[in-house]
Amino acid sequence: MSDPTNLSRTFKYLMATQFLSRGIPFIFNTWIVRHLTQEDYALYAVQFHLFVTCVLFLSREGFRRACLRMDMKRGGASMEEDVVRLMKVVWMSFPLGIFITAVASLLVFWWQEISYSSPHGKAILINGCACILELLAEPLYILSQNLVLLKLRLMVETIATFSRCMTLYILIVKQFGMEKSIIFALSQFAYGACLFLGYWGYLIIFCKFRRSYLFPFRYGCFVFNIIFCTQHMSFFPKRRKRETLMF
Repeated sequence: MSDPTNLSRTFKYLMATQFLSRGIPFIFNTWIVRHLTQEDYALYAVQFHLFVTCVLFLSREGFRRACLRMDMKRGGASMEEDVVRLMKVVWMSFPLGIFITAVASLLVFWWQEISYSSPHGKAILINGCACILELLAEPLYILSQNLVLLKLRLMVETIATFSRCMTLYILIVKQFGMEKSIIFALSQFAYGACLFLGYWGYLIIFCKFRRSYLFPFRYGCFVFNIIFCTQHMSFFPKRRKRETLMF
């Protein structure tokens, strides 16, 4: 039977997360909308939002729904095995997401007949990069939710939402002379970057998971070293053997 205290705690964190992720954009949008034309607002609220939402939904939603139902043990060797099994599945969403992002971007370029060098074309590419950042954060998001790190989600999503709104507000209201489409895309990129840095930073620094847990593949340690610029060059065979023995 569920503990009423845990249910109350879960409800409070989830409610606070939803309230802040909806409330902060609402407040900022009331200020920003005064500086946009109808065409600009349609581009921001409809076209770009539809592009990002479709790419992320097709890339991760199935993995998210399946993996969040996993019954993960707390502590001990069984937890380590569950983390490895979970990460093996959830990392499959990343190559799928890259493929869907590329296809969706090319489809937009072809359908709207825009060039890569135009402001709108650059904005599509930036939005695509923002989607990839969110997909890189997805494995750690699912892991944190299975570990019931609700406070982490509240903090990361609040900071990411605030960062997106502040980027949009500063670049539009302060009038830096940038194209509106580029500004909208940069705000989405800031959101994805905060999600990526927040989840990866917390789970690596504070939870201290081993590299082989987060990258449970043959060349997992090699990929980890490339991404985070560690001092160990794992592409040398001798060094790779020694690192493998360490884990």
